[in-house]
Amino acid sequence: MNIFFLLGYQGVHIFFILSGFGLAYSRILKPDESWSIFMKKKFFRLYPTYWILLVVSLIIPRLRSDLFFGYFNWFSLWRSFIILDKAIPFSWFMFPLIQFYLCFLLLFKFLQKFSVSQFIWTSLLIKLTYAFLILMVGFNLFFPIIGDFGYPGYLAISRLFEFCLGMAMAKVYANNPNLLINYLTKPITIALAIICEIVGIMGSLKFANQIKILGVAFSFGMSFYDAFIGFGIFVIVFNVCRFLSKLSDLTTRFLTWLSHISYELYLTQFIGLIIIRKFFIVLVQGEPPLLSAGRAILVYVLMIQICIVIAFLLQYLTNWITSRFRLARGLFTSGIK
Repeated sequence: MNIFFLLGYQGVHIFFILSGFGLAYSRILKPDESWSIFMKKKFFRLYPTYWILLVVSLIIPRLRSDLFFGYFNWFSLWRSFIILDKAIPFSWFMFPLIQFYLCFLLLFKFLQKFSVSQFIWTSLLIKLTYAFLILMVGFNLFFPIIGDFGYPGYLAISRLFEFCLGMAMAKVYANNPNLLINYLTKPITIALAIICEIVGIMGSLKFANQIKILGVAFSFGMSFYDAFIGFGIFVIVFNVCRFLSKLSDLTTRFLTWLSHISYELYLTQFIGLIIIRKFFIVLVQGEPPLLSAGRAILVYVLMIQICIVIAFLLQYLTNWITSRFRLARGLFTSGIK
């Protein structure tokens, strides 16, 4: 069960693909909107929700320090407020996302200038080159100086392929929605996705990262594994969700509603992955394996349900606070006039 559920880390690939798709598609739909207004909307979508949860995440360790990693200092706190760093457990992906927001104007211009295939292959080449150089050359040499910032995955360039893949799909979808859907649902595309998923998982294993050349161990697998997993897991999940949406209208409405709180779900996943797991998972030595597996499944379902409820409440709280802020700001500015 652990082998299966621990693959949840793959969800971050879907996150970056959907982020690239959402940003590019919203920009394509409103080409005349100024970039300042566009980025302002994205700022208010990201930061208020994050700051609210950040306050909560800083209180919990004081109550039960064993529920978190036990790492905290004031420097990391201020970094967390500004660049959305890792004060909230499992929220490391927010930092590269902010970097993508900052360079999105440049990426969007490249998307318009080049063909879809050129855009995708170029992003893949840049990502693989960066990951290879960091892992092969720079990580051991520069880590004592730059710390986490040099680690593959912590900078946006290491997720460039996934983000640009989403942007490219947005361009295709805006021109012809059926073309993109037909391509993603082709049997050959699904087969390729499964192969990429398997190759990606194998690339993350130990044997693929201890290849020795002239007595020096090289982490070749870590250079490419997440690019393969990113494409594979997205196509697989896309087809699963498409199948589920055809089962009933209720399923479609549920998946659509779930998509509206996806950002909050990513931020609140630590509640399930840390707190619920520590309180509810109890394995008794010698008990039947089916009982342990059944309990694990029930806890996993409970974890998802609780995270969904918390994500919904977080979104409601954020909307309530921001609406009151805008109302107060409007009254204040009207009073000045």
